[in-house]
Amino acid sequence: MKAGILTFHEADNYGAVMQAYALQQTLKKLGADSEFVTIHSEKKEEPDEPAMPSSAAVFAKMLKKEGVKRSALFSQFRDEHLVSSSPYEKSDLKQCNDDYDVFIAGSDQIWNFRIPGADERYFLPFADPGKRFSYAASFGAEDLPEQAKPWCAKQLGEFKGLSVREKSGVKIIQELTGREAQVCLDPTLLLDRSDWELLIKEKPEEPYMLLFMLKYDPVLTDAAKKKAAESGLQLKSVTSSFMPQFGFGSWSSVGVKDWLTLIANAEGVFTNSFHGTVFSLLFGRPFHTAMLTGELGSRNGRIVELLTLAGVPEGQAEDLILIKTDNFENRISKAKESSISYLKEVVNYAETI
Repeated sequence: MKAGILTFHEADNYGAVMQAYALQQTLKKLGADSEFVTIHSEKKEEPDEPAMPSSAAVFAKMLKKEGVKRSALFSQFRDEHLVSSSPYEKSDLKQCNDDYDVFIAGSDQIWNFRIPGADERYFLPFADPGKRFSYAASFGAEDLPEQAKPWCAKQLGEFKGLSVREKSGVKIIQELTGREAQVCLDPTLLLDRSDWELLIKEKPEEPYMLLFMLKYDPVLTDAAKKKAAESGLQLKSVTSSFMPQFGFGSWSSVGVKDWLTLIANAEGVFTNSFHGTVFSLLFGRPFHTAMLTGELGSRNGRIVELLTLAGVPEGQAEDLILIKTDNFENRISKAKESSISYLKEVVNYAETI
């Protein structure tokens, strides 16, 4: 049995790469071969770079340099740990359909029309209906744009099996298709702590606290600085993209394993990231999760559901919260069993066709 996975495996994003790795590892444990299906997007002409003031030009040069360095680190992890297909052109998708027994769309926000990386490929329109499955796919919002609903309803109606990551996704699919979708855990939660420990590096010598942000949050930054100062610890900071310095060390060019190691060994983690929270829980680290604001606030549902699943009392976001790993794993055991059972059904179905 061979499964083709369509997700954001090529994104230079820690959460995207980690969930991709975890899904492929879980399928491997279930005895299934899988590849991430790489489909070339249509190339767009790059616009001419506008003239900039000298200070802006220097900053733009720093951004570009940091981006190249960051991409190289993510590419290294993908080359070492992910099994991906040779690239398909959009004209080759009939051949792609013939190359796999089933397709799995997900996880991550592959069905979020508000982000640049999403497009029709993640609804598997090129695949035979009997081959289409999703796993913990996310719409990244409570609803879809009105103009997208008719097309999405048609595509989703042809899936053999539907699994979403958030309860809001169940509601969207019910309204669009009249079908029931199963809520499954983010793939990162399907692996045990011992699985993730295989990737982490040597523990840093000096104790520290960690600040990891998807989007700059001054309140979160100040809280992290204050707690680290009170504890007499160094504050290390990693961002999801290049940002100006905050008055202390901050990097975006951190390798995937280094990022995982930083979370696994931190005395406390301050974050507004879903996956930053996931790995704080998995490694039993004290953590403080701030909700995203502005347009990104629509993504907070996944964090709220995760904290509820972990047993974090509502309103306890003002303090560092220590969730012991064994307790957390016990709390998610039923959801984990249900999620893996769904994937077993996909694998077993594929073996019969």
